[in-house]
Amino acid sequence: MMSTPLPLLYKDISYSQLRSYCETARLGSMSAAARSLQVSHPTIWKQIRALERLLGQTLVESDGRRSSLTDAGRLLADLAYPVVKEFESLQDRFQEACGASPKRLSVAAPPRSYTDDLMPVIEEFRQSHPDVSLIMREAFEHQGNEMLESGEADLVIGDSKCCQAAGDLAVEQMYDIEPMVIMPVGHPLARKKRILPADLAKYPVLNRLDGYPDDEGRAILERAGVFNHPDRGFDLVLAASIRSCVKQGYGIGLVGRVHSNSPTDPEICERSLKHFLRPTTCFGYSLRRITENPIQRAFINLVKERLSKSSC
Repeated sequence: MMSTPLPLLYKDISYSQLRSYCETARLGSMSAAARSLQVSHPTIWKQIRALERLLGQTLVESDGRRSSLTDAGRLLADLAYPVVKEFESLQDRFQEACGASPKRLSVAAPPRSYTDDLMPVIEEFRQSHPDVSLIMREAFEHQGNEMLESGEADLVIGDSKCCQAAGDLAVEQMYDIEPMVIMPVGHPLARKKRILPADLAKYPVLNRLDGYPDDEGRAILERAGVFNHPDRGFDLVLAASIRSCVKQGYGIGLVGRVHSNSPTDPEICERSLKHFLRPTTCFGYSLRRITENPIQRAFINLVKERLSKSSC
């Protein structure tokens, strides 16, 4: 007697299968994926098992509470993630292409980028692309992934701390920031042409230690005791706050500069520290997609053209 074959629930790979699979891979369990997508747990399970039958590979091993990817599963996740994101943006991009909706670009960057780097670029982009609604948002440390995943930002610009698990994102080097020390006019350090870590340690530094973006540079400063001055009374992160307190005579500050010809404040003296601290590199982070957003590419190219020619 011949056995009756099991019915095939799916004949081809579908978007819903890939979406369920990628969400399971991202969150670590089928239950979490079901809650996120607002479907039942059996639906997620059926879609993933259908994928496994179609591809002939075990993709997910589950103990009931956690789901771990096999080697084949991790490979599929890397390949499927851009496909899912492409589908999610298809409607908006189709409407833009048809002229049914305005062109938009949302960019997130740390506050320092607005006070020191990006404003001339933003103005130039708006003038050259008047049909694009450019929304600029603030991004703080490690917020980049969440802003990209939620759609709050299409592009995040910042140092290596802005986004975690950068290997899952499209990452492009944008520009470098030269390390500087600033002090009030007439400060003893203003008479030195080449400042060393030991020189910085003689005066109260306004910066917060863990706010320095580079681990190697932070270690150099820490070994020299730069953050141990007894009169140190500020623990600041934002460049604008540091500059304000320097002008009021509360100490010296560590900031960054992109161009050697950047406008300077007449109340502040600046000295480069690039002879012992390496530049901070800013990157552009975005979700991986099969096709590139031409508006985003235009903005990235303008930032690189205007800011990548640093003095470092």
